[in-house]
Amino acid sequence: MYELITKNKRKSVFVFFGMGILLLALGGVIGFLFDPDPQSGRGILMGIIIATLVWTIQTIIALTNGAKVVLRGMNAKEINLHDDTVLHNVVEELSQVSGLPTPKIYVIDTPALNAFAAGTKAEKSVVAITRGLREKLTRQELQAVMAHEMSHIYNRDVMYMTFASVMMCTIVIISDLLIRSFLWGGGRRNSKGGNGGAQLILLVAVIALAILAPLFAQMFYFSLSRKREYLADTMAVNFTRDPDSMANALSKIAGDTEKFDPGQMAMAMCINKPKLKSHKTSLFSTHPPIQKRIAILRAMSAGTDYNSYCAAYAQVMGKNDLPKNKKK
Repeated sequence: MYELITKNKRKSVFVFFGMGILLLALGGVIGFLFDPDPQSGRGILMGIIIATLVWTIQTIIALTNGAKVVLRGMNAKEINLHDDTVLHNVVEELSQVSGLPTPKIYVIDTPALNAFAAGTKAEKSVVAITRGLREKLTRQELQAVMAHEMSHIYNRDVMYMTFASVMMCTIVIISDLLIRSFLWGGGRRNSKGGNGGAQLILLVAVIALAILAPLFAQMFYFSLSRKREYLADTMAVNFTRDPDSMANALSKIAGDTEKFDPGQMAMAMCINKPKLKSHKTSLFSTHPPIQKRIAILRAMSAGTDYNSYCAAYAQVMGKNDLPKNKKK
């Protein structure tokens, strides 16, 4: 299990590096378009600096108000012990098992079936569940879902996903600014004295970068969450020793048809991809197929540890690309 955690951390570094290159490239192109003397390179440098500043400001906001930013606009209500004793007791029990501080608990007023965790630090993290899912689950299933979300906090997934979502949103903002900058005449102004072929190449390059950068950023961002869901499933089972309840909860979630839009920042943090519209599994999927996750959990007859999960994973998937659990 620790090998998979380490692998996810390494992947996060590569993803952040790729998204960082996209961000700097966008800033540099905008600076180039508005530089009266593009050959000097000062405009490119200034664009890179401005893009970095925008990302830094958004990161500071995420660090100080990460969970609130995610919950904003969701009609979420913080729940105390008197509002929902069972839910509170379940989360407190899992905090003791995992060794984590007890997170704040929110219920989102929607009939959709979903849940997620958010925050940049374990001490400031929150777990949230929709009203629809809370009403559908037994206590054992509720414990399994909350264990899954607590696993994301334990593995620092919520921190990585928050930072990645901030960078992705920054790339989207700057891509939009790039298109507007070119349309406002930056590209034409810098192309004076050039030939028509050079102007055409510049136009194609700018449009391609502005369109492809957000798509690649989303691909990087969503790739972070897919293997993390398998890890959260196995850690939830490790916490609860109850794979059947985790599978039962996911089965109920799989049958959900209610639309739910938690916002782009929270989408990849949800226990299953929200139903925005019909979608297929692809490079842009935030989650692995839920039926596969259910089948793996159903196949865990040998035990509830990580090695048992790996064996069930190999049986269902026909391969085992999960790292071996090396004992320390």
